[in-house]
Amino acid sequence: ALVDRSPDYGDDEVLDLGAWVGAKVVHIGKGKGEVLQDMGDVDLGDPDTLAGFLKAGIEAYPADHYGLIISDHGASWPGVGPDETSDGDTLELQEIKAGIAGGLADTDVDKLDLLGFDACLMATYEVAGTLAPLADRMIASSELEPGHGWDYAAVGTVADDGATVDELGKAIVDGFLAQAQDNETDADVTLAELDLTRMDDVEAAMGTLTDALVDRAASVSPVVGRTLADNPGYGR
Repeated sequence: ALVDRSPDYGDDEVLDLGAWVGAKVVHIGKGKGEVLQDMGDVDLGDPDTLAGFLKAGIEAYPADHYGLIISDHGASWPGVGPDETSDGDTLELQEIKAGIAGGLADTDVDKLDLLGFDACLMATYEVAGTLAPLADRMIASSELEPGHGWDYAAVGTVADDGATVDELGKAIVDGFLAQAQDNETDADVTLAELDLTRMDDVEAAMGTLTDALVDRAASVSPVVGRTLADNPGYGR
């Protein structure tokens, strides 16, 4: 994990590593951590930072399957962040794409098995469509997430048993829901695993819809309006 801590939130201890400010690369075990690199003040809104972390992780920990989880404030297409010690620099959606693509570029990994956002509002059409070439699955929330975020203990337990990507995804979603229920913060939780390999079908269907809206707006728009009224909406 690459953990970058703001001076405003750096007093809390992390695992057995104490408190710190700035960025460290940490190997996380069960209840303990090992600092692999002290990076000082870095800009997590810079896609090169993401690319370097991803490439280094793949090279240092070769595996059959790879996942990446990004945790911070989320805002859908505006991206993730901001980095409070780098003038509020945000990792925008196209920069997330560039960072992941750059991290994979010089490795033998074509795409991630799993891309997760422990962040608010990232389960949108724009995010999924932009990042679909880089991952098979995406886990994200349509609504705001509670402050406690995901339950990573649940993730580690199933990963130790050699889970498939969908078994791991289910454990993440189920663990998040159970933790939210325990904290009574589950009123609006919407975390879901999305199959990004189906985004080409979604794009084709969206193209058909938008063509109809352009060509026949007067007759199609009322149908769209009635459909929206009868279906749930998120992140409003």
